[in-house]
Amino acid sequence: MKVYFVSLGCPKNLTDTEVLMGKLVAAGYEITTKPAQADMIIVNTCAFLKTARDESIQTIKEMAQWKKRGKCKQLFIAGCLPNHLNSSFRIPHSALGVDGAIDSIGLFNYCTPRVKATPPWYAYVKIAEGCNNYCSYCLIPSIRGKLKFRKAADIINEVKGLAKRGVKEIIYIAQDTTAHPALAQLLSKTAKIKDIHWIRLMYAHPLHLTDPVLKVIAKEPKIVKYLDLPIQHASDKILRSMNRRYTRHFLEALITKIRRQIPQIALRTTVIAGFPGEGETEFRELLDFIRWAKFDRLGCFAYQREAGTPAGKMRGQVSAKVKIKRVQQAMRVQARVARELNNKLIGQTLEILIEKAAGGVYIGRSYMDAPEIDGRVLVNSKKSLSPGEFVKVRIKKARAYDLFGSTA
Repeated sequence: MKVYFVSLGCPKNLTDTEVLMGKLVAAGYEITTKPAQADMIIVNTCAFLKTARDESIQTIKEMAQWKKRGKCKQLFIAGCLPNHLNSSFRIPHSALGVDGAIDSIGLFNYCTPRVKATPPWYAYVKIAEGCNNYCSYCLIPSIRGKLKFRKAADIINEVKGLAKRGVKEIIYIAQDTTAHPALAQLLSKTAKIKDIHWIRLMYAHPLHLTDPVLKVIAKEPKIVKYLDLPIQHASDKILRSMNRRYTRHFLEALITKIRRQIPQIALRTTVIAGFPGEGETEFRELLDFIRWAKFDRLGCFAYQREAGTPAGKMRGQVSAKVKIKRVQQAMRVQARVARELNNKLIGQTLEILIEKAAGGVYIGRSYMDAPEIDGRVLVNSKKSLSPGEFVKVRIKKARAYDLFGSTA
């Protein structure tokens, strides 16, 4: 039987899809990249926000059309949406043309079969599952459950296997990567694996970022000087309402310490605009912090009200119009910051991971860019370059989110 997969949502969901594919291949199924050829379709869904749920349901409906056309006999859903439907409200599977749900949420080990869905040169490695933070806006604990860790030795065995398959960049992910008690040791051991060139850390909760982790990032050349540190806001009032359990002062001290210990660090963050109770004063505090912190990368998202969360019941809900305006305002502030920082890179030589050729140039990433999230480096080269190749590039031009250069 041929199976077609659709994987929606975050990289954590993608690793679950890879494991599902691996288990089916081990059981004798064949993966196809064309839904028209599939006997079975599986949609691994996201349910983190209403927009994600809407996308999941729309995708399921689109895939159900292949059943109506003949060859495909079965349609299954997996991931967060089935858990969310069971815990909050129900849409009958039959109404969506779905035959059933597959449990894809959980931890696996290095022996678990896996079919990589990312390009050959990088891989996501999930080190934990679930979350104990209970931020007031977030459904993750109710969907993914309480925090569970993989053992460091098991993770290292998985990375060694990936290195043998040609993977050069390891990206550690979890709902809360810095909550892993052996993270510093894990990073240090990963750096000793011969064929791994870059090690990247995503989803680092500010409250759980320890000095030993910072020290190993600073010390090990293979660990890229990049940290994804979602702060969500910078107003003490809003941070309390979000149940983030830290203050603006804490964030200022943490960012100052990180930059002192790792001067070349590229900091990425996410913030939420329009959270309940956010007035002009609180929003100005956020903008002031963005200007002060000078994050290399920042994403701003409008708050989405979620049934089943404490924030969904809070007073002071902000109108959609104001939320959109604030997101745009925050991103304009960040664009000025990003342009200023990128202009300082002109004349420098950076190591770039080439990912593809397009329009007569090569497109790649620096250590400051996570795949499919951050900016790009457009590279001119007289010699032919291959995807997955690391090259030295002299930066000649910069925009807010992209760099331009030539091979050195």
